Amino acid sequence: MSGDGPADAVWRGFDAGWYRSAYRQVDALLTACPSRSAEAFYVAEGRRQGHAPNPYFSETWYLARYAPVRAAVEAGHFASGFEHFCRHGHADLSPHWLFDPGFYRAQFNRAFGRAFDPAVDGDPYDHFLRIGQKRELSGHWLFEPQVYAALAPFDLYRRMRAEGPFTTFLLHLQVTDTEPTVSNRFDAGWYLARYPDVAAAVAAGRWAGALHHYLANDDPIAFDPSPRFSEHAYLVACPDVAAAVKRGAFRNGFDHFLRHGSAEGRVFAPSGTDPYRSAASGDVAVTSRFPLRTRMFRGVSFLPCEPDPRSAGAYRFGVLDRDGRPVDAFEHPWIRMQPGAVATRHAAGTFIYGGVLMNHFGHVLRDGLASLWFLRQRPDLPVLWHWIDLPVSHDLWPAWLDQVWRVLGLHRHRHHRIVAPITVDEVILPEPGLMAPDVLHPRQAEALAVRPCARPWRGHRVWLSRNRLPAKFGKFTREEEVEALLTNRGWTVLHPQEHPVAAQIDVFGTAAVVAGVIGSAFHAVLMAASPRASLVLVHRPGIEHTYYDAVARARGLWQNYVVPDLAPASEFHPWATFELADPKRLADAVCDMADRDPARQAAGAAIGTAR
Repeated sequence: MSGDGPADAVWRGFDAGWYRSAYRQVDALLTACPSRSAEAFYVAEGRRQGHAPNPYFSETWYLARYAPVRAAVEAGHFASGFEHFCRHGHADLSPHWLFDPGFYRAQFNRAFGRAFDPAVDGDPYDHFLRIGQKRELSGHWLFEPQVYAALAPFDLYRRMRAEGPFTTFLLHLQVTDTEPTVSNRFDAGWYLARYPDVAAAVAAGRWAGALHHYLANDDPIAFDPSPRFSEHAYLVACPDVAAAVKRGAFRNGFDHFLRHGSAEGRVFAPSGTDPYRSAASGDVAVTSRFPLRTRMFRGVSFLPCEPDPRSAGAYRFGVLDRDGRPVDAFEHPWIRMQPGAVATRHAAGTFIYGGVLMNHFGHVLRDGLASLWFLRQRPDLPVLWHWIDLPVSHDLWPAWLDQVWRVLGLHRHRHHRIVAPITVDEVILPEPGLMAPDVLHPRQAEALAVRPCARPWRGHRVWLSRNRLPAKFGKFTREEEVEALLTNRGWTVLHPQEHPVAAQIDVFGTAAVVAGVIGSAFHAVLMAASPRASLVLVHRPGIEHTYYDAVARARGLWQNYVVPDLAPASEFHPWATFELADPKRLADAVCDMADRDPARQAAGAAIGTAR
């Protein structure tokens, strides 16, 4: 191998065994012609076909990443991208889709307490392969050696200790059917379930795995890395980032978020939050069947939630490692993660991190209890919670949270709100099973659905009223006129907040139709073991339909929407109050939609439809 780079660099050598294993068609040719060496084939033919000489270099990635290099190779100035890297690129270019020299230099600085010096340390990639990886340093945002080691079987872990986790990963990437987890930021199992075409391409050998596809595909903004991050939503929320991505400054929005956005407190949203999809289109893809997992962290410190006007969500909190750095796995979509070195009290033992609870019925069921699927399995372990006092809270009904706790069996746990800095020996972080707007895992749905129907089937129609809620919750004026008209037609009007949580759940198991202005009262259906009601939701400006569709689909319920006529308003957000322009027209539309309910024909005369 000719070139001006270091002759003894780890990344430089030709690996005949790996080469024949990676390119099976070459192995067949060489088996038929044993006098010909693998390296001779690579020099004569393989490099022209885009082959790599060893697992440390990705020829196709390098040429795709650096267009001038590709042009130079096509012009005959270099025999391959690898030759260019040997002569020039090793100083500062990326040789592989899972190594970023700039990222490694930052890792080096923190680990060695000085800047990387080529005169002393050589080139970044060779230093990483020889020394850095064996000190558990990383060369990429999406490769976390501690995560990889923690989840690896013992024999693989022993190889990591001898060869380094990065080398071990490259050598075993395509050996097993299940791609190993190497980062808390990228979920390979979910990714392949979300994108079946990618899974088929990986199975066919066109990609080394899900992570390879994510980092090397030619449409980088079209794919989300995990159920926690929506690429489209991030770019829409951050137009400056979208412009930078378009200029080529970042591969995609997630690339920006990892490099800068997290530290800047940028808002992110779960996968499925697609601002380009019309709420009325009915195009709802409920992502649900992906592996749920738990992760263990040791020596983690928790800082309580505090008001923070600089954060998009007006709050900040902290989950820190032993060095006071934020632990990215605990990030929240709209609460800023802060670093810090503060005195904490120590709590011995193992805890579960429950998440962020808010004093709001809907948000507790939708967001706060997203890890319930795991909590219900381990009532023996105490649970840590962050707590937020939302400006629009349910404090007027102080018993509701305790009632939810008892319905779901959470009263069996010991619960600890994080009100002061605390460091724990071990904490288990469950993967969330519910992430609005459209991620609802079957295991999470099953964990929520615990309340059996307490009364026999009644088959009546129920309107969930908002007209007695305080104005700060957002409602429709003249809703009482709609209710009067529905009452005359045989409907029952229910004010959910005036009834115990169990009774609110029972409505969905006993009524034939439940209708009302869209809002948190409909979240109670999640806790019904056998809901039967069909749902008619009245659209409210500022409220997205997708989450409600995901819940209805998960519970197997018929659901549809009515869009009311509203007087012109200056504000359109979830807490705004709107005036109904024509209450009778809305009542008629709700009844008409209820009449379309397939359950009505099945129930026949049991459904009262008097008008």
